[in-house]
Amino acid sequence: MSLTAQQLQVIQALSTGLSVTSAADAAGLHRTTVNHWSRHIPEFRDTLAAAKQAHIDITRDEMNSLARPAIDILRSIIEDESASPALRVRTALAIIKFVTTPEKPVAPPKEPPAAEAPIHHNSSLSTQPETDESVETPQVRETPQTPRNANCPCGSGAKYKRCCGKNAPPVLGRAA
Repeated sequence: MSLTAQQLQVIQALSTGLSVTSAADAAGLHRTTVNHWSRHIPEFRDTLAAAKQAHIDITRDEMNSLARPAIDILRSIIEDESASPALRVRTALAIIKFVTTPEKPVAPPKEPPAAEAPIHHNSSLSTQPETDESVETPQVRETPQTPRNANCPCGSGAKYKRCCGKNAPPVLGRAA
């Protein structure tokens, strides 16, 4: 399947940072059409991702080419005794902030989780106790918790919250 002229126009608009609504309006479409293309047409989605990445790469190259002159300007401001002290301080603080900001680590691509063998909880199958602390076992009550507004199970005829539940520990999620 080949992309239509409208789809290519939308891809061009979206890759430069326009919103879906603006890109759709420019192509004479409704935004739901563009969203439909993004969800259901893999070629559209892949071409859009590649176009966005190309735009990011071009912008990054332009910014890198401006870095050297910008550093020279910062250096001249810092070294110029006739520059206002406020400007020199702001420049120095901007440089210090940049230098002290840690670099963001590049995250490795996520790999799909490997298929694990099912864990058997039958004691005859496993002689080792389970020591994985990351697995939480849900706590199951032996008897169900009495609702606060139900009649008290002791038989007094009062509501649980006014009888035996008066000194009961608070229900999780509520302030005591």
